[in-house]
Amino acid sequence: MGLPATSRSRQGHGGEGRGGLLRLDPRTLLGLLVASTLLSFLGLPLWLEATLVLVLALLQAACGHAALAVRSVVTYVVVVATLDLVLARLGIVFVSAFTYSLSLARSVFLCGMCCALIVAECSVHRAAAALRALHAPEPLIIPFSTTLRYFPTLVRDAGHIRDAMALRDIPPLERLEAFVVPLMVCATNTADDLSRAAVCRGIEDPSCVTDTEGLRMRIADWAALASAALAVAVVRSGVLL
Repeated sequence: MGLPATSRSRQGHGGEGRGGLLRLDPRTLLGLLVASTLLSFLGLPLWLEATLVLVLALLQAACGHAALAVRSVVTYVVVVATLDLVLARLGIVFVSAFTYSLSLARSVFLCGMCCALIVAECSVHRAAAALRALHAPEPLIIPFSTTLRYFPTLVRDAGHIRDAMALRDIPPLERLEAFVVPLMVCATNTADDLSRAAVCRGIEDPSCVTDTEGLRMRIADWAALASAALAVAVVRSGVLL
């Protein structure tokens, strides 16, 4: 809807033009994602989980994404309050799709915050350059780069559909169909547009790709990775549990 997917994906994506105290290397963000994944499987107590959420929120704000940090903290508070206060006081003990979804969202919340930071901070070119610097195979780089561009475009399409529904004053009973059907059409069209754009840019060319990003690990990157590794080691040892 509106601009083609290839044009929309170049507008304001990847943290370009944002002012922030930090600009972390994409390899650092991938390392933080791995660390958050490990921490999510270690069964964190509430106080430690909340502390890590605040630390990641501060990191998001330092990278120039204050609105993302606020949304992350508010979402976490809502999820925890619903699970530990509302549902607990109501005495709801049965397993339902709603309670299971909230529990799952809470267990992978740290991973979600890191993924949101990667999408907001890394352009497709920076992410691809980082993976090539890590000697990742092309069959991994191409789907990752396409996914990184696909979902922000789909989110914008969903916003356009909601705006159109509000202007047309669609009845509540018809809103689900009016939202899902156009979104599926947009998802298909976006995937086709991105695949055509990738072929036109020579994604199938087997020759070496020129690196124009000039990625370099700085002190802040090493400090972030060391802090993440230390957090995993301390939690794994059970000192804080």
